[in-house]
Amino acid sequence: MASMIVDTDELKRFRDEILNRVDDLRERLKKTDEAMDAVAEEWKDHQFKKYNEEFSKDKEEIEPLCKRLEEYEADVLYPLWKVAEKYRGL
Repeated sequence: MASMIVDTDELKRFRDEILNRVDDLRERLKKTDEAMDAVAEEWKDHQFKKYNEEFSKDKEEIEPLCKRLEEYEADVLYPLWKVAEKYRGL
């Protein structure tokens, strides 16, 4: 008979950590974006413009990554946790 060894508390902490990291990443990205906007008011040189464009490209990659992590938590980790919790109670 197959068995599964899962520490549901540890799995819950892992799920929470993923979501906390996503929230933190979004918050830091927002603050960086605001700072970049403030600097853009002062600095009009070519080098800053180039850096700002590169930053914009990076931002476009970060949000899909955040969404994928949230989906992984919701579609994989949460259901696994629910099943493990159910069997822990037996």
